[in-house]
Amino acid sequence: MNARENPKSLKEALTMFQEMNVTATKNTSNEYFKSTYSDLTSVITAVNHGAEFGLSFSQSVEYKNIILERVKTENGANVKYQELHRDIFVKTIVSHIQDKETLECTVPVLVNEKDKNNCHALGSAITYAKRYGLQSLYGLASDDDGNSAVGLVARNSDKPKVVQTEPKQIIKESKLDI
Repeated sequence: MNARENPKSLKEALTMFQEMNVTATKNTSNEYFKSTYSDLTSVITAVNHGAEFGLSFSQSVEYKNIILERVKTENGANVKYQELHRDIFVKTIVSHIQDKETLECTVPVLVNEKDKNNCHALGSAITYAKRYGLQSLYGLASDDDGNSAVGLVARNSDKPKVVQTEPKQIIKESKLDI
């Protein structure tokens, strides 16, 4: 498909975006793992190149309250009680300007129960879920602190194009046969 053609569907547009081989710039340091990673701004800058093909996204933080029926034993008697658990997740939706089809993914916000009322901890976990939702749906490469933490190393020998923070600048690599 020619880059000048306007894709007519979500799948065509995503294919054209992925052919660009865009990656998010690793611009943030993780001192704990002694590594760098692509922050949310860098990921959004990278996926915004999809707008060239009519792609857009939205993200929302959603909650689901779950009431669990429990039984405990007190003084030899079973006592029924209820526990309220709040599941928090980020829903990411990618759509195309000419197509009614959408792609969706839901990423759980992983935060300890005791930290669900801690705004800083919750905000960090939401940001993490937003990054991974976008990277997942757009097929965006970014070797980050998560891979370093579990000892994974990228094995791809082809170096991808790197999207700089300035709009529309892509560093291209070319191979010459000599």
